[in-house]
Amino acid sequence: MRVFLSLFVFLAFSSPVLADDAVYFCPMHPHITGQKGDQCPICGMTLVPKEEMRPQSVGTEDSFQITPDYVAALGVKTTRVSSVVFGKDIRAFGRVEADTAREYHFDLKAEGWIVDLHVSGRGEVVKKGDLLFTLYSPELRSAQSDFLVAIQTGSRSGSVESRLRLFGMDDKAIEDLHLVKQPPEATNFYAPQDGVVSDLKVRAGSHLGKGESVLVLQDLSQVWVMAQVAVKDISQIKIGQAAKIILPETGMSLPAVVELVEPLADGVTQTVSVRLVVENKQGILKSSQYVDARISGKQISRLSVPEEAVLYGGQGAYVIEAVGDGYFHPVMVEVGITAMGQTEILKGLTVGQQVVHSGQFMIDAESNLRGGIKNMEGHHHE
Repeated sequence: MRVFLSLFVFLAFSSPVLADDAVYFCPMHPHITGQKGDQCPICGMTLVPKEEMRPQSVGTEDSFQITPDYVAALGVKTTRVSSVVFGKDIRAFGRVEADTAREYHFDLKAEGWIVDLHVSGRGEVVKKGDLLFTLYSPELRSAQSDFLVAIQTGSRSGSVESRLRLFGMDDKAIEDLHLVKQPPEATNFYAPQDGVVSDLKVRAGSHLGKGESVLVLQDLSQVWVMAQVAVKDISQIKIGQAAKIILPETGMSLPAVVELVEPLADGVTQTVSVRLVVENKQGILKSSQYVDARISGKQISRLSVPEEAVLYGGQGAYVIEAVGDGYFHPVMVEVGITAMGQTEILKGLTVGQQVVHSGQFMIDAESNLRGGIKNMEGHHHE
């Protein structure tokens, strides 16, 4: 767009018509020329004289002056360079995974046989205290007999009770033993937590040795979302930052928190896995489900200008500074993140300077014709 406008301004300023008395043209449509008082047939704007924008020397060779009428005709607006608190929202896709810290593996502590199985398979929801299975184990029955004898004889039963707990019996199972006052044929085993059966390895009648797994309970009231964040954005992410998870199917969002930033990047995708923790008490998120993740970048005070004030060319990023009394000149800048309509300025400007954020394309076109940008070759940031 800047090149297009530059071409039109060039034609307007180099036209043979302008060499005569007809030096008036439309600021928005430079190819339209006429006499004083004429109006542009395209936009209706009153034509202005070419001489109202002319290069001047005010401390820098690339400065030029525009009269107030021409400034108004161009719709030039300026803004003050200031420090604004903002951060960049980082977007990524993520995959829901179970929180392994909330996983319970039910492994046998004594050899035995599954007598009754009270869960049918994977995906079944159980509550803490629900009966899961009953187990016949000669070794466990022997320990239960020792416990009952210790109670009946008044001997110290604490060590014997500890032995039962080592075999996997909980408070409820030990209370059952107190009530029957004799070792049961099969011992009850109850769910130690709310959860979902994520793996079931046995059936009724199965024989298992010591240490073999019966089932796995997964608490899904809190889950992980593994978000794949581009390497270029990873410096903006810190542990504890706020985030949110968005379900693409419904647009529903859930709050999340950054818990871990993995130290290694994927060499193929050039992304880093970021682990987000999400409360899931309603069971909305399902394991292996794909979601969108949005992480709020670090909110800090940044020297910035409106996003539209920054122009880009072969030399890099630059802005048009308003230096006062109708004088303008281009300034090379080094930019950081862009967010919330603001672009961070790392080098080139200081607080309080005025830059053009509306009408800068026309000023930029004239600056190019006058050689302003060329004069900045080799220009160092002030």
